[in-house]
Amino acid sequence: MPIYKLTTTILLFSMSLFMSCSTDDAEVVIEKISYEVLLESQLSYYEEEKIPKQYQVFTSQEDWLAFIPTIERVNPDRAKTLRNISFDFNNNNLIIVIGEFFNSCCSQITINQIFKRNNKIIINFEESEPGMAGALSQTYLVLKTSRSRQHQ
Repeated sequence: MPIYKLTTTILLFSMSLFMSCSTDDAEVVIEKISYEVLLESQLSYYEEEKIPKQYQVFTSQEDWLAFIPTIERVNPDRAKTLRNISFDFNNNNLIIVIGEFFNSCCSQITINQIFKRNNKIIINFEESEPGMAGALSQTYLVLKTSRSRQHQ
């Protein structure tokens, strides 16, 4: 194959690769979001109906109250506390981060970063291994983020 055909082929391939990547990258806008930890605690319950490791972002009190039965199903006392939380949904988002269910207590959740990508709030977090105490537990955090454009 002559060198000019090889060069042209490589150039065309590189351009198509660059164009496809740049289109995807243009759609992904990342905005760091500052947050405040409102509550850090443990759920303690039998492992029959585990709550999966997750995070949820709530923009209204109605959505938050609709989620509370998930907690109430496994820990009614904790659900009552969370149901009665005083929160300004007009200016803030409420986030709950729930760690893994462990047969020993207690793990700790660390928030690495909260950011917005494609208009969706993403929480990057990790959880430590639990200690040696023999208690069924699941760590959770309740966070607040402002709906205004605050950067961390």
